[in-house]
Formats: sequence, structure tokens, C-alpha cells
Amino acid sequence: MRLSGFDEIVKKYYKDNKNILYGGYSAGVCILGPTLKGIHFADDPNQKPFGEEYQTIWDGLHILEYAIAPHYKSDHPESEDIDKYIEYMINNRIPFKALKDGEVIIIE
Repeated sequence: MRLSGFDEIVKKYYKDNKNILYGGYSAGVCILGPTLKGIHFADDPNQKPFGEEYQTIWDGLHILEYAIAPHYKSDHPESEDIDKYIEYMINNRIPFKALKDGEVIIIE
């Protein structure tokens, strides 16, 4: 998102309108929160598809005031890892919402 500039586009549209439709699955929804810390239990931050010169970004877009824990208690290979993520969030007092696969957040 940062390399393409999409992060700034989403933030600008949200700030200007508060009227956006955004669809994301897994990491696609996690990015809306304040932080990506803890998600390393499910996604390896050492994977560098764009090369070693690009560091892992831990900041979210701050559109939501809480982090999202996707795949909670779902039939997904990362579901057990999400339990560790939730434990991390609780231990570090980071607000979050857990979503099962198929659940959505609607803000009006």
C-alpha cells in the first residue's frame, strides 16, 4: 500500500468524506487499524517481496481506533495463530475486535 501510494489515497478519501466503501480480507482489513504489531503471529514480517531495502511497516492507517483480529475461531489455517495475536493484544493493552470469516464491520 505504501509503495503504490494507496495508503494515502484511502486516508484522504476517508478524511474528506467519511463516506467510503472499503473491502478487505485478512491483512486487507488489518491495515485499517492503528497498528500491525502482533499480526506477526500469523504473517511473517521477514518476508520481503520487494527486497531487503524495504523495512516492515508496523503502523496502520488509523481509520479504525482498534486493531482487527481476522479469522477468529474460523475454518482458516491461520485461526490458531490469531489466538496468539489476541493474547498479544490483551497483554499489550491494544484495543481490538475479533472477526470470524464472513463477518463485516459497518460504520454509519
